[in-house]
Parts: sequence; structure tokens; C-alpha cells
Amino acid sequence: MTAKEILDAKGRKVISIKEHATVYEVVVALVTNKIGLLVVNDNKDEIIGVLSERDIVQKCILPKKDPMKLKANEIMTPKEKIIAAAESDDVQVLMNTMTQKKIRHLPIFKGKELSGIISIGDIIKNLLEQKDYEIRTLIDYISGKYPA
Repeated sequence: MTAKEILDAKGRKVISIKEHATVYEVVVALVTNKIGLLVVNDNKDEIIGVLSERDIVQKCILPKKDPMKLKANEIMTPKEKIIAAAESDDVQVLMNTMTQKKIRHLPIFKGKELSGIISIGDIIKNLLEQKDYEIRTLIDYISGKYPA
């Protein structure tokens, strides 16, 4: 299964926030949308970075900075440092990237266009669905529903 197929199944909606939003506003957006990563856009709606829960903990909470004053662009991961994948990458490549880089979300690109974000939860869900299908197929085969 490829990143494109996962995005086709789960949807491609990407939640973003403006670069001058406060960290408090970022937290509200993350909680409201039940997500762990936001795309950060500039005033021209160009992607300039991403901001994760981990960024908030490490760059705002731990150093005891004020989330009402600190801005998204001050703690985001800038665009040039974003770890991403392509729509054509398969699940194994996505899992390896997430494991090696110790991240839980991967922006997925088709060429230079962001086409969605895949989380580790999306991958686990996909793998469980594949295993369930294989088990059902084997049970059907063993029970004689399908001839050899």
C-alpha cells in the first residue's frame, strides 16, 4: 500500500495556521481538530513550516515560555527541515522514515504540492486492516468457501 492509497482512504484535509498565531491558538487548533501536527502558512498561504505537539512541549512548555505571547513561527520546524514523503512511497518506507527520524507525522507531497499528512496511527490502522483481510481470506479458504 502506498501513501497515496492511505490518503485516498483517510482523506487529504490538512489543517493549517498562520505564522503569527500564538502557541495557545495552535494548541486550540490541535485539540479542536484532534490532530498532532499543523502546517504553518505565511500571509500568502505558502507553507513555511510545520508545528507538532512535541515542538510545543520542547520549545514552549519546557523552557517556560508564555503560550499567549510566543508565535507559531518561533517554534515551528521550518520548511527546509521538514521530513516528508512522496505519494508513491509504500507503507514500509513511511514506517522506516518515522522510526529512524523518531517522528509521528509525515507530510506527503505529490511533486511540490502537499497532498496530505499521514500519522503513525494511520499506518497502524492500515496494517491492521490488511491483517484482518488476510485472516478472513485464510479462514474462508480453510472453511472451503473457495476451492484450491
